[in-house]
Amino acid sequence: MQGLFLAIPPLILLIILGLIAWQLAGGRIAIYTVVGLSLIGFVGAWEAAMVSLSLVLTAVIFCMVVGISVGIACASNLKIEKLVQPFLDAMQTLPSFVYLVPVVMLFGIGEVPGVIATCIFAIPPLIRLTNLGIRQVSTEVVEAAIAFGSTPAQVMWEVQIPLAMPTILAGINQAILLALSMSVVTSMIGVAGLGQMVLQGLGRLNVGLATVGGLSIVLMAIILDRITQAVSKTDNQGSWQQRGPIGFILSGWTPLKLALSSLITVIVVSSLAGLVLLQQQPQVTEQGQNTSQIREETRSSKLMPGEGVIVRSGNSSSPYARFVTDIINIGLEKLGYNVKDQRQLQIPALHIAVSNGDLEFYGTHWEKLHEGFFQNNGGEDKFQRTGYLIPNALQGYQIDQKTANKYNITNLGQLKDPKIAQLFDSDGDGKANLIGCEPGWGCELVIENHLDAYGLRNTVEHVQGDYSALMADTLGRYKQGEPVLYYTWTPNWVAAVFKVGKDVVRLSVPFTSLPKQMGEFTEEDTSIGGQNVGFVPDNVRILANSKFLNANPSAKRWFELVEIPLADVNQQQKLVQDGEDSPEDVRRHAQTWIDNNQQLFDNWLEEARQVGN
Repeated sequence: MQGLFLAIPPLILLIILGLIAWQLAGGRIAIYTVVGLSLIGFVGAWEAAMVSLSLVLTAVIFCMVVGISVGIACASNLKIEKLVQPFLDAMQTLPSFVYLVPVVMLFGIGEVPGVIATCIFAIPPLIRLTNLGIRQVSTEVVEAAIAFGSTPAQVMWEVQIPLAMPTILAGINQAILLALSMSVVTSMIGVAGLGQMVLQGLGRLNVGLATVGGLSIVLMAIILDRITQAVSKTDNQGSWQQRGPIGFILSGWTPLKLALSSLITVIVVSSLAGLVLLQQQPQVTEQGQNTSQIREETRSSKLMPGEGVIVRSGNSSSPYARFVTDIINIGLEKLGYNVKDQRQLQIPALHIAVSNGDLEFYGTHWEKLHEGFFQNNGGEDKFQRTGYLIPNALQGYQIDQKTANKYNITNLGQLKDPKIAQLFDSDGDGKANLIGCEPGWGCELVIENHLDAYGLRNTVEHVQGDYSALMADTLGRYKQGEPVLYYTWTPNWVAAVFKVGKDVVRLSVPFTSLPKQMGEFTEEDTSIGGQNVGFVPDNVRILANSKFLNANPSAKRWFELVEIPLADVNQQQKLVQDGEDSPEDVRRHAQTWIDNNQQLFDNWLEEARQVGN
């Protein structure tokens, strides 16, 4: 369905959807549909909207098949209803994010698990309303049908279901809206579409991008809601031959009939032709849009060991991750690989995806910090750490220099003192608000371990959420002269804003204490320039699927060779903080870095080509 929607030219698809809305819901809803979808197209969200629409319609089709069947079974048998009821209660009360964990574990990432999670969330109202609608059919009508000799099947299909249809259609309406509301949630497991726009906007603190995605979801929801509501109204259930474009053609003036019929025929033929062409020609993604040109330029003079091999990469919501992954992917493109656009996922999901083969590699795996994720998802049997992409990456706790100097704060352990802790209390509960790590990241375990090991639970609160949003609030409070306390790492845009020794100071810790799954480390391991910061200096490496590496020695050697200085990444992060944060901007930054290091980059490519051949 997604291939069909993307294959049809937008203008033709807009006309098709307008005609469908006219046929199903009338002229006013058709006009609104065309206007709403046109607005989505004008703001540049058409392709994402069609991806989301295909996901919603696919999920709703499965919901209708399963939900209406189960609803009929519940209405027919009280024991089945009692058996199904607890499951429906659980499906409607569990937070939607909870569905993602087992779905990703069982089915990986992408559209398939997205449809499954969406169905689980959207199907309960359809089952309940189907059951309710059938049970509310008048008993007198049912008794009359039985008295005239109807069988139980005839009573169900020819009496109860037709009379319950408005309620069933209301259930379908709710399923559609709930399915669309899941688009943002499913974007966290790699499902593209409008939800991905919202997630990216949140991760980059790009209000415009998030607003475009959110408003497009609202417009889509209103369109689908109005269409399904109109279908469910009894006064709209006249003969399909007497309403919409079909009725207009059958009842209109003969020349007009021919003109409209010809237009519809042209649209249908064009759509089918577009779909055929789509199947014959592979789509070029945004990230791989220059791949064909690169291949043509290099085919005659250079070896292409990756010819015909598809590579899928992933990154976290950290702004630096796309930059370094773009550099890796540009090199893979020059080696002939067919590189797909990056998937943005949470760090635990990235490890699962690489382990299962849903992704070929994840470009910003922290060797020590992510040790638990590495081991829990198969270890060396499933994937390998290759290269040293960014060596000597640092982590630690920092506070603003003004507060540090005024109260002589140098060590995190000083926050055991309630008076010191209250200096960083931003919500009035008496505890210091430590802006920490995103849920599920490796640093979360370290920070939680520190709070226990240093006895800070009673005076320090670990604030978690989207890191970029939390740090934006932290930056605002800093500019107002308020004390700030936060965890950070390099490479990160925070280092370009809060400069150690000028704006902020790095805190020491009382002693070294790290989670057991990370291994055994001494104070010497966690010290930087004689200061024990509590975190081990780490190496950012490329985590790749073992099967992919074994089959592609050229890509493996490429992964081993690429290394980007920390200072270069920090410099690029300053550009991101200054507003150059779109995927196109980051791609340009990556190409600029390559241009500035062209000879080194070409040497890496040549060595990778020789290994691959």
